[in-house]
Amino acid sequence: MTVKQLIHAEIDNIPDEELDEVYQLIKEFRDKNKSKKKGILSKLKEIKIQASEDFSVNFDNYFYKQETNEQ
Repeated sequence: MTVKQLIHAEIDNIPDEELDEVYQLIKEFRDKNKSKKKGILSKLKEIKIQASEDFSVNFDNYFYKQETNEQ
């Protein structure tokens, strides 16, 4: 059985008068997970730069070389 099927089986065993409470718990759980926003540091960790290995060391050379080529 899948987890979803196990959850359905457990819900089938809950008395009807308690189903509203279960429904509210499920909604709260879903809303809580939706509202988790990533922080700025998590977003910054996801940034990927495609450049040569010495890019950070020679940034000025790359930047000014490109700038002079464009003029």
